[in-house]
Amino acid sequence: MVSMATDLVDRARREEPGAFAELVRLHERMARAVAYGVLGDPWAAHDVTQDAFIRAWQRLADLRESHRFGTWLCGIVRNLSVDRLRRHRRTKSLGPSTPAAHEHRFTHDPMDDVCRRESSDLIADALDNLDDVARMAIKMRYYDDLPSKQIATALGISADAVDMRLIRARKRLREALPALTA
Repeated sequence: MVSMATDLVDRARREEPGAFAELVRLHERMARAVAYGVLGDPWAAHDVTQDAFIRAWQRLADLRESHRFGTWLCGIVRNLSVDRLRRHRRTKSLGPSTPAAHEHRFTHDPMDDVCRRESSDLIADALDNLDDVARMAIKMRYYDDLPSKQIATALGISADAVDMRLIRARKRLREALPALTA
């Protein structure tokens, strides 16, 4: 994928039709996973990913090493995600980001929804207690099903470091969630 990305970056710089669109196709899943890892909100992650690709297109000339496009893009995604979090924390308006999120329909026993919500809140709290890299690695692996190599590229660390982070993070989650892991 690296040599293909290098070729696509070079072609996109020459403004060849479809080259940047192909870069988007190749990197969108990973970029969205990084954004989701930081934000924890799929709608916000989608928005940030779109913004990141626009910024990458605008600043493509700034990329010195074409083969590092994926890492460079993930840095843009992380920075935009963190900026978005800071803005929302300042305004304290971290409500649902879509009108559909306000709707709640019971299709079965309401107690099931309550239990699921409590479990979800416990998991979210446990994830919030992990460091940023571990939290993003966990979310990219288990929510987006990305392999260690792609997570490594996104986070700017080695695949072995990703695997170690995942092992430690799973251990911390098991300790924090004994009722759910029993």
